[in-house]
Order: sequence, then C-alpha cells, then structure tokens
Amino acid sequence: MARLFAVAPVLALAEKHPIRQTLVDRINQGHHSWQAAPIEQNPLANYSLAEIKGLMGLEQVDKKGVGFRSGVEVGEIPTTFDGRSEFSSCQKSILDQANCGSCWAFGAAETLTTNLCVLGLGNPVLAPQDLVSCDASDHGCNGGTLPGAWGYIDQHGLRSESCMPYSAGEGDVAACAAGCTGGGDSTHYKCPVAPTNLNSDQEIQAAVMTVGAVEVGFFVMEDFMNYKSGIYSYKEGLQLGGHAVKIVGWGQELDTFYWIVQNSWGPAWGENGFFRIKNWHDDKESAFAIAGGYACLQGATPAPPAPPPTPVTCKDIVNYCGDYGKSQCEAKSYLIPVCQETCGCCDSSKPSYCGDNSVLV
Repeated sequence: MARLFAVAPVLALAEKHPIRQTLVDRINQGHHSWQAAPIEQNPLANYSLAEIKGLMGLEQVDKKGVGFRSGVEVGEIPTTFDGRSEFSSCQKSILDQANCGSCWAFGAAETLTTNLCVLGLGNPVLAPQDLVSCDASDHGCNGGTLPGAWGYIDQHGLRSESCMPYSAGEGDVAACAAGCTGGGDSTHYKCPVAPTNLNSDQEIQAAVMTVGAVEVGFFVMEDFMNYKSGIYSYKEGLQLGGHAVKIVGWGQELDTFYWIVQNSWGPAWGENGFFRIKNWHDDKESAFAIAGGYACLQGATPAPPAPPPTPVTCKDIVNYCGDYGKSQCEAKSYLIPVCQETCGCCDSSKPSYCGDNSVLV
C-alpha cells in the first residue's frame, strides 16, 4: 500500500455537470452494485461545477509527515464490523462542510471525536472550524492534508464544536480565535500520544475495531456525485479531486469487500450521510484508502478481540466408563460427570439425570 495520498492532476473540467439525468439513467439501468439518486433528491444537484469541485479539499502531499506513530498490532479480523453499532454511544450527528473544501478538517475532527470517546477520554463533538481557521500548515476552504491536520492535532489539540461552531460553510474563513467564538469552554482535546499512521488495510481495520474510526482519502469521480445507496465502484466520468472521509467499518456482500464510510455532505446525501465503497484493490480509479490513514490510538495498542474459545467436547474422560452401561448411570450418579458419553448425556435428548453435568457440542 502506498504511504502517501498524492492527488493526480485533474484530467479536465467536465463540460457537463456531473449530476445529470443521462448519467443517472446509465447507472441505474446498468445492474451495478449501487444506485444513483434521482436528481430532485440529490442535495448537491444545485451546486455549480466549481462548487462541486471545491468540495474536494484533499491536497497533494509529497511526504507523510514526521512525529507520527506507525502501525498497529493486527489480530483476528472479522468478515464484518460496524463501529456505529459496536460503539453506539460514541456516534454523533452527520455534519455538512457546505461550500468549503474542508473535508480534510471534518474527517480529522470527526475521527478524533470518535477515537477519544471510545478511549474514554471525553465525548464532545470536536470542531472542524478549529482546523480550518487555525491550522497554518493547511489552507482552510482551499484544502488541506491528512499529515497537516493530524500534526496540528498532535501539537495543539482541537476545541469543541460548541466552542468553535462551524462558520466556513460559504467559503469565508474566520481568523483563528484565542478563545471560544461560541459557548462552552476552550478546552483543547488531543491524543494522549502521537497520532498513528496506518499503513495497510489490515491496520486500518484493527484501528477501527480498537478506537472506532480512521481518516482516509480517495479520488472522487463524476459518477460518485450521484451516489444514493449500495456498494460504490467507479463506472464512468472524470476525476473531480481528492476527498477525505472517516471509515467506521466494513462488510462483505457475496464476494465483494466494502468499507463503511461517514461523509461530510449532510445526512440527506447517500445512505443517511454514509456510503459503502469497494477497496482500492477492486476500484483503482477511486483508489479508496490506498494511502493508509490516521487515527488516535492511545499508548500500546491492544490486539483486537480474539475469537471465542472452542467449546468443551462432551465425552468420557476416564477409561473405566466402558465397564458400565447407560442403565447404571442414574443409580451411580458419580459416573455422570466423567462418563458423559456412556451415560447418554451427549445426546440431544439427554436423560434428566444428566442435570447440568453435561456439555453438548
């Protein structure tokens, strides 16, 4: 897996708006794994092409940054995992970056919000505006990078949304404030140790299982702007730019692996603000999470939960059981715990005298 998310040059400005009826029709008539939204139901349909491209605020980077922890211990990875249910008390409302290329800030703030909650280190909604206004290494509504955002978090932490409400939705970035611009207090929440750079699909999965979320990037293609439901993979259209989002889980449908992802385009978009997407191995145009991701993993990262132990086998455990018959078990109750198979206690319709001394497998 590549270590960097390098945004390739945009091919060209599309001559047509990416949310268009002909594209919707071809997707929905193509028997694909996903469906396009009717134009009248697409909350981005009234955005201009420039505004749509402006949403893609994940910038090119030529290095992954310094000072981050690297990797995570990978244990048993289940076929499916959904942090929204596994860490239900840490789920917050879907936010909307609006007309601002601040996806990099939303992905980071929302990921850290979940991470700290799962770790038991606080449960406020953290402010993307803190990054948009105060992260001088990035460019507010004109884009930013994952290493830049997480480097700022490591040095300064983030204030809460109640302290710094989002105000950049029309593209105007307020100056960095020393205190709160809203209510609440000005506590800066940060990862207790340096944030971690996850370098493989398996490390991303282990981190999501441990702290609930990981921020990653991908390329947005024209057809993605029409997504409504299902497992997205690229079908047609030009590349619009790089986009940062928050992985919260994964699953498998038939033989197709997919990520479960929280977006920052409001709850009316996609699957109530979320989408599912094929991995970069299967959709190299979108290249989802090909560059790894970032999250806050406190201290020595625990291995994900091991599978449950194998049930105890129901059997005779002493060699003299063969000297007795099943008819003798009820009278000689001392036989039952050690001669379960002989006494019939391994049968689905076990005798009542077996009591709780048997284990069925």
